[in-house]
Amino acid sequence: KLYGKDIGEYDDLDVDQLLSQLSPEEISILAKEVDPDDNLLPPSQRCSYECEKEPTGPLDRKKLIEHINKQALETPDRPEAKPYVPGTIRGKKWIPPAETLQAQREVDEQIAIDLGDEYEMALTNATQEEIIDLAAILGFHSMMNQDQYHASLLNKGQPVGLGWDGITKASQPKAFPNDPPNTTDPDQTIKQVKEDDHKLIDLNWNNIKNISDEKFEQLFAALPDNTHLETLSLTNVGLTDRTALKLAEALEKNNTLRVINVETNFISPNLIVRLVKSLLKQRF
Repeated sequence: KLYGKDIGEYDDLDVDQLLSQLSPEEISILAKEVDPDDNLLPPSQRCSYECEKEPTGPLDRKKLIEHINKQALETPDRPEAKPYVPGTIRGKKWIPPAETLQAQREVDEQIAIDLGDEYEMALTNATQEEIIDLAAILGFHSMMNQDQYHASLLNKGQPVGLGWDGITKASQPKAFPNDPPNTTDPDQTIKQVKEDDHKLIDLNWNNIKNISDEKFEQLFAALPDNTHLETLSLTNVGLTDRTALKLAEALEKNNTLRVINVETNFISPNLIVRLVKSLLKQRF
């Protein structure tokens, strides 16, 4: 669904036929707003390059792809400066240096740490499971595998058959159902914010795709005069610096919002700082 409407009726449409009916100006506008690889980041905000060459004819996508594949197959590989010959050594062969006596002494040397009689006796008589639990408490993650570490944290007892040299076996992954789609209607909630609806206290737009900048601007323009909205969730909705700046300006004039969530968006660190400062402005 898109904005609460079923778009299944458009599944059988021929995209190439629709594109052929567009004018060059309309195709240029579409290319700046639609990206099949990332629908959350308009190409106009990622790459400013535009081809200014005159068209050589009508666009035929199938022939274009065939031409690209043909060129790739017919283009010869770059010749090697020196062809590879199996068994031939080129340049100087690396020979590892011999170990010195000093390096050998450092390997064999043991560091003596005096922990006191009480701790020495406790560690000497401790079982392997107790040593593993102690390593987990001290944060020595490299001394144990994942099963041992999590068993120690949860106090479940060490897994049977796993020692210091134990290998963590793969466990069956748990399947979790996907989150249901967000069915909030942006147009309806914008209207409620503008009318200062007392029933709208928590506004959740999380994970709604393809929200236009115009709708964000309408929502943010209505925030200064709203006196009932307390929570605004805008997670993973494609917010950019331009729209986030509008939000920061609105927050400076709003004194009822208590919770703002804008994680997983395209907001730069400087705008994050600006948002935090705007939240603090009405609190002091």
